Amino acid sequence: MSHRHDDDGHVIADMSALRGRPRGFVRPRRDVAEELQSDEERRMVILGTLKAALALGMVYVVVFGIAIALMVWLWA
Repeated sequence: MSHRHDDDGHVIADMSALRGRPRGFVRPRRDVAEELQSDEERRMVILGTLKAALALGMVYVVVFGIAIALMVWLWA
């Protein structure tokens, strides 16, 4: 175990057990094939996801636009 020059040797939290990949934090994958039976259900899920992504993207565009407008207004 290497010590830095300002290390006094006290152990605050022993992290030696956390080697490799975390095992308890990974959620198992769900198979949604049984839940989405019809083409209409799949289409609605895809369109809902697309709508949510576009709405989030528009929020970013508006916020960045307002920030740029404020910067131009303050520095002009």
